[in-house]
Amino acid sequence: MKISVIIPMYNEEENALNTLTKVNEILEKYDDYEIIVVDDGSADNTFKIINEMASKKDKIKILKHSSNMGMGRALRTGFENSNGDIIITIDADLSYKPYHILKLIEEFEKDETIDIVVGSPYMEGGSVKNVPFVRLFISRAANKFVGFSMIDNLSTVTSVLRGYKREVIDSLELESNGTDINLEILSKASATRFKIKETPALLEGRKLGQSKLKFRAKTISHVLFSFYEKPMMLFGAIGIFLFLIGAISAIYLFYQYLTGVLDPTRPLMLFMVLMIVSGIQILIFGFVATQISLLKREIYIVQKENRLIKKNFENIKKEKL
Repeated sequence: MKISVIIPMYNEEENALNTLTKVNEILEKYDDYEIIVVDDGSADNTFKIINEMASKKDKIKILKHSSNMGMGRALRTGFENSNGDIIITIDADLSYKPYHILKLIEEFEKDETIDIVVGSPYMEGGSVKNVPFVRLFISRAANKFVGFSMIDNLSTVTSVLRGYKREVIDSLELESNGTDINLEILSKASATRFKIKETPALLEGRKLGQSKLKFRAKTISHVLFSFYEKPMMLFGAIGIFLFLIGAISAIYLFYQYLTGVLDPTRPLMLFMVLMIVSGIQILIFGFVATQISLLKREIYIVQKENRLIKKNFENIKKEKL
């Protein structure tokens, strides 16, 4: 079993050498492994540091983007150039210590039916250390919200710490360039019936360098992704809210009718009708959007089968050559 570990890096000169050294030490117990570092257009000395390290270690492979293209594009580049049967992704700042790599691999060895293993600090047994309270609270809430929108109700969906079987990566048509690639992978993998398992992990706050994540933009994109995954979360909430306002208005008008003080020309009559009709229409939109979402999942299954057929054909062709 060959192991591929993918580490995207962008302006990580403070962490690069330490990260590669520790990850390589952890993997030396395996005979066949590779560490793929994707430099996503760093403007500091990151590329120089990792290139020097790679010249000393033949297991380290360096890939470079000419400009900063985002974490998603960096991971996709790593996936496209990896050869492992098991593919592990991990942060460059070691927010998750390298020993987690072994834990992910062990999960695959214990249960061959598992296709994806997600390191989760928010599940029972997981923990968080040295992360600011406000940031942690928002992160927990966002993971809970987004996880609820998926087929598999996972406790952690934004974590980069993951392990994938080769078949998973080969079968998914990935498009995201940003951090939402982590959500895209889980969404499509779940829709195509891959088995996903969470394992407890320890998340630690960054010690060196600055975080490259734009927290507000990331949170907004994850909320929008949730509505994309489960449209009724948005349409249902708005539709029911408007319908309830209309229903309350109707009850109040009926009370006025019974007491004999109802004025049919009051604007509240029109307001009541508009709220009830609008609520019903938005709920119908939600139902239609949900059907489209279900159709989208069927398309993912077709894409999966087509990509696997194409991959098998390419492998057969290589063997003949």
